[in-house]
Amino acid sequence: MRRIFLATAIVLLGVFSGSVQADAENEHIALRKLKDDLAQAVSKRDFDVAQKVLHQPFMATVVTQESFTDLAHLKSYFDGLFTRSTLRIKDLSITPVADDLSQIYTGTFALTKGATTEHYQMDDGRNFDLKGRWTAVSIKEDDGSWKLLVFHSGVNFLDNPVLNAIEKSVIWFGLGGAGVGLLFGFLGGWLLKRRQLQAH
Repeated sequence: MRRIFLATAIVLLGVFSGSVQADAENEHIALRKLKDDLAQAVSKRDFDVAQKVLHQPFMATVVTQESFTDLAHLKSYFDGLFTRSTLRIKDLSITPVADDLSQIYTGTFALTKGATTEHYQMDDGRNFDLKGRWTAVSIKEDDGSWKLLVFHSGVNFLDNPVLNAIEKSVIWFGLGGAGVGLLFGFLGGWLLKRRQLQAH
């Protein structure tokens, strides 16, 4: 009798452990899909998809360190990137990769962090790939779906291709300015000397 009880307990424990493991795997699959859906929404500027994956309310801090708590202002920000007069973007895509599986707390909150590559195609033909880091907090809704609650992204402001391009532009602008200054200085000196010779 004791053996039957132990065998039954072991079987039930195995079934329970397998069920818990399957549930955990399903949660991580849902969280990975949430990450991919958000990346697609940003890359395609599909704010209908964005509305489906964002919790209401939410908080998002984008790569420029501007923060948003409603979709209308977030959409306005992204639209502005493609319509502004300077540094106008022609195309944008992001590829986020999680460092590891999300850490799930109390079955309702998930913390995820990782790296991202953001590709920017500028209207002037230049292309930039920015390497960044991101952190996300997701919340489980009453219907069992996961939504993004908080998102923060950032890049290395000391070493990135956009700053490198600006730095090169400043250097070339400075060299060009110095060249123009030397040219005007030379011409001014030549004209002054010519007048002096004519006066004599």
